[in-house]
Amino acid sequence: MPASKKNSFKVTALNTQLVKNNFLPENQISSTSPKWEIKISQNLTECHNLWNKFSPNESVFDLWEIRDAFYQGYKFSPHFLSIYQKSEIVGVLPLWFNATPTFGKTASDFEKYTWFGSNWPEDNTFFVQDPQIIPFLLLSCPKPVELACIKPLPSYDFLKEYPGYALEEDKKYFLDLSQVNTLDDFLSQLKKKKRYNLRRDRKRIMHYDPIINIEDHENIEEMFRLSIERFRKKYPDEPSEQSAFEDERRKEVFRSLINNAKDYKVRLITTTINGKIEAVEFGLVYKKTYYALNAGVDVSHFSGLGVFSNLLVIEDALNLGCTKIDFLESDNNWKASWHLSTYYQYQFTK
Repeated sequence: MPASKKNSFKVTALNTQLVKNNFLPENQISSTSPKWEIKISQNLTECHNLWNKFSPNESVFDLWEIRDAFYQGYKFSPHFLSIYQKSEIVGVLPLWFNATPTFGKTASDFEKYTWFGSNWPEDNTFFVQDPQIIPFLLLSCPKPVELACIKPLPSYDFLKEYPGYALEEDKKYFLDLSQVNTLDDFLSQLKKKKRYNLRRDRKRIMHYDPIINIEDHENIEEMFRLSIERFRKKYPDEPSEQSAFEDERRKEVFRSLINNAKDYKVRLITTTINGKIEAVEFGLVYKKTYYALNAGVDVSHFSGLGVFSNLLVIEDALNLGCTKIDFLESDNNWKASWHLSTYYQYQFTK
């Protein structure tokens, strides 16, 4: 990681630059104010404390246990920028430096700063007392930087005019369960043909008399196997399209997600057919939201198993009393067809 020449520096020029860019009015904060200071923290314990001081803990991705799981997998050096007014800390930008690709040869976050825990976690927010502090953090953060999956909060709307701040290319998908009590309730919301197709696929798998197991955490290894095998078959000559679990570090991340579970619940839904595990769904539950994070499914031998496995997720979420399922960003060739709700997250690059 590039070494910082100083661990602390004055922010006396930041206001002036923002005013020149017509981003902040000249009278908003004095450009000659000596009260602002940026400090860089690279000690993990110190970064942990800073995270817990500012994290809203609204999303499962806000939890230090989640980000620590990614740290345990990749061990990329933390680089937290803290902004002080007088002697009071008023904001933190939690980063790390991706020294090597996370997987494949064309990883987009190679050799750049990203959120601490990588750009994979979603629902990212800026850790500040006042949103007006955000431009100062963005201006002072190192290059190159890519901050993905920023939550579209109304208090961030003014950032749409900030250079480098833009919409993500892919939508985020979720299912509102607040008015859904049963799986049939969900299916009844779909168009007739889609409803028929999902029920047909579910019935097709039920004919195999599958055994469903929930919460056997050892089956995480089977999810890795199924995911790797599926994408090797589908994209034999495209390394960049292979499963992320080809990278041993990504496997360690998911093992740590299980081991770190304290404020959230881990759900592994395993489908066994003819004595062999053929599908594994991995999810986390936090504050009545079910996060469908990953899966491994043998769709090449069992047509309809992907649909069957996804419907198990919805049933499990309903049984747990969840009010929402977060299916994360990107369509993955099925989410839009299920008529899930969507919105765009934001990103910042420079």
